[in-house]
Amino acid sequence: METKEIGTSRVILVIFCGIVILAFAQGISSLAFNLPLPRGVRAMIFGVTYVALCYFMIRVCCRKFLKMEPEGCYINRPSIPLPWLARAIILPVTVSALLLCCPGELSKNNVSTVEAIDIILSAVFIVGLGAGVAEEMVFRGLIMKTLEKRWGRPLAIILPSVIFGLLHVLGVKMNLVDLFFLLVAGTSVGIMFSLIVYESNSIWPSAMVHGVWNMIMIGDILNIGTSHKPGALFSYKLATTSTLITGGAFGVEASIFAISGYLVVILWTLSLLKKKRNDQSSSLFQ
Repeated sequence: METKEIGTSRVILVIFCGIVILAFAQGISSLAFNLPLPRGVRAMIFGVTYVALCYFMIRVCCRKFLKMEPEGCYINRPSIPLPWLARAIILPVTVSALLLCCPGELSKNNVSTVEAIDIILSAVFIVGLGAGVAEEMVFRGLIMKTLEKRWGRPLAIILPSVIFGLLHVLGVKMNLVDLFFLLVAGTSVGIMFSLIVYESNSIWPSAMVHGVWNMIMIGDILNIGTSHKPGALFSYKLATTSTLITGGAFGVEASIFAISGYLVVILWTLSLLKKKRNDQSSSLFQ
């Protein structure tokens, strides 16, 4: 276990820099929305620019503060492992299906073909590629590796996940029950992403799970919530007001169905890690 290779003050600095990187890269990339181009094209420019800026700034931080290349922070060559692609799709599809089994009203909004294409491109490039990849590079790449080098893997898994959950509180008005569900959901999904990185030794499977989740759950292809959303392709208005189902002020990503999904993947990934350790131990005696 790697410990005490860097000081606590540097760890705090890296965490601060990681959050600043996300904010700065997002702010610069958002300038794309001022361009006189179709919405879908602007979304593509935003997503690609956001990821590229984050990567180059993370590379500087890795070299300056951690004395390593991004590959040392699990930011290696992009790849799409098919087993994780399947899990990335199954998780949000299952959660959505369970929510659709709850009483509610499904409606197809009257959007043009061009508007539909813009919605899909926005889902893919803004919340999928942009948020999914950028956030994983920062939280499960730069920040998690820094904490791992200072205090080891257990804290490296938990602390970024708590920070990840807390950041989602910003700008959302909620009561204590809503806050509880958000923190539980945000922390558990962060732990899920962290374990996926350790199982695969790369941020790309976690980025894929994160991105596909975002595209399906918050990409406005199918919006599930307590009110009708006219800007989505399809909208499902839940008839219940139970926080267990709706997720409260944050939405269905903090619902009991979503949290249960995160926990199932956490347990599944832990079993994969255990199997990998057992296989490695067995090979030592062969």
